[in-house]
Amino acid sequence: MRVVSLGSGSSGNGFLLDTGTIALLIDCGVAVRACQSAIRDYGVAGRLAGIVVSHEHGDHVRGIPSITRRLDIPLITTHGTHGALRTTLRLDRHASGQRYADSTLEVTFIGVSHDAAEPCGFVVEHDGMRVAIFTDLGYVSCEVLDALDGADIIVLEANYDVRMLMNSHYPPHLKRRIQGPAGHLSNDDCATALAATASSRTQAIWLAHLSDKNNTPNAAVGAVSEALALAGLDIPIAPLPRFERAEITNVPSRQLQLGW
Repeated sequence: MRVVSLGSGSSGNGFLLDTGTIALLIDCGVAVRACQSAIRDYGVAGRLAGIVVSHEHGDHVRGIPSITRRLDIPLITTHGTHGALRTTLRLDRHASGQRYADSTLEVTFIGVSHDAAEPCGFVVEHDGMRVAIFTDLGYVSCEVLDALDGADIIVLEANYDVRMLMNSHYPPHLKRRIQGPAGHLSNDDCATALAATASSRTQAIWLAHLSDKNNTPNAAVGAVSEALALAGLDIPIAPLPRFERAEITNVPSRQLQLGW
């Protein structure tokens, strides 16, 4: 199984998953051209079965109308997210705790706390490989911790550095929203969750949705690296590039581990 990040951050998020038999987009908020070129470059148009949608915010769904005009594929998402999108696109509906399954591929929907209608993260399993993807959440629940536990590849949000956010020019209400239980995950919260769940099975950790104003790759990687070292773990860690592709089912290069 190959999973490719097409971009990660407030400007857009999306992943392309391909087993060789079936392909899925997981969110489609990056530039339409980036989605289209990935579909073409990886040769998956003929086996693309749908778009798995985590929630309705624009940085996760912006490219959906254009992609679905070209390819007759359904949305695979929760009832709440589909309703919030106000779309007539075909729906393959799921709910938190349920699975989308096709052949040997399973995608489990895990509910998260975020300011959206029915947001989810995902655990993707194929041929013995388990990938956990959680890009937007205000806190790490027991359900999310269980999902991270035992994953071969982990993608987890590290949105902001607390000191940078508090010293930023963001208005107080926006700072409260980001730090709130339905907002985003800080570097420190991300690090704590990973130190509690990563194990010798974990091949790589990718940090997602970094703020371009209230975080840096070095700050995010540093916080997580320190927490893992204290837990006695030595796992490759890298931030997902904001606008470029990254094959997350590969161990990140040394250059990426050091930051963009």
